[in-house]
Amino acid sequence: MPRIAIPRHLEQPFSVAQGRAAGLGPERMRGPDLVRPHHGVRAAADDDRVDTVGDRARRLMPVMVDGWYFSYVTALALWGLPVPGGVHRGHEPLHVSSATGRSVRRPGVVGHRVAPVPLRLVDGLPVAEPISAWVRSGQLMGLDDLVRVGDALAGSWSPLLEARRRRLDDLDRAIFEVGRVRGITNVREARALVRPGVESPKETELRLLLIRAGLPEPEINVRTHDRRGRYLGRPDLRYAWCKLAIEYEGDEHRRDPWRFRQDILRRERFADAGWRTVRCIDDDLRGRRADELVERVRRLLS
Repeated sequence: MPRIAIPRHLEQPFSVAQGRAAGLGPERMRGPDLVRPHHGVRAAADDDRVDTVGDRARRLMPVMVDGWYFSYVTALALWGLPVPGGVHRGHEPLHVSSATGRSVRRPGVVGHRVAPVPLRLVDGLPVAEPISAWVRSGQLMGLDDLVRVGDALAGSWSPLLEARRRRLDDLDRAIFEVGRVRGITNVREARALVRPGVESPKETELRLLLIRAGLPEPEINVRTHDRRGRYLGRPDLRYAWCKLAIEYEGDEHRRDPWRFRQDILRRERFADAGWRTVRCIDDDLRGRRADELVERVRRLLS
């Protein structure tokens, strides 16, 4: 007998209840062309990919009820903030909160019963406002992860407007208003290390490495000019008093020919103006190479 075709309006992930309403019986919904991304949800087997937390969140939507929303580290990931890789890749449970009724209980979901928070829609998904999600994630992320997210919120690199260039006062207010929740001590400690103007998580990692080694705190992405007023660029980190710039270079600096040429030109202009530039990559942020980087910067500062 020919397999019953899936109706066009169910080509996206759908709930079992929606399938029944469309005339699909239990046997049809167990067919090999359908998968079960969540309990009570079906999706086309040829769309069986769970590449990101966003994919998993969208597949949960058919069984989300009014008052449920994505929260904690799941919300941070949906805002495009620098959460740990396992969260972003969808390898961790989804965090779903409810301000009404009992907390959510579903396989693959961590439910929370919390006071109402400001909600937003991100790609059609109900999500906690980014700073609200950050202050509640202290129990789920380490200190450096919390600083990276805080720097991103106060910085300029997040792709979503509401999750970038936030004032430090906004972070302080949210910490005060959330009260005594689990992990808030970690968030307060992270807030003390958050700085505005950061443009990548690696800049955060580099800055923390230097200051934890006892070096002076560098300035971040400051427009720099020579003595004649000619614009030189904005180094990731700088010590203006001794004309030392520190640049983190990811693989995109090597792969993009235009950026590669601009990097060389900028470094030569800084050198002409009497600046020394220390360039570093990911390998320089850990282990013995991190020690070498710190000592190099310490020597140049002295």
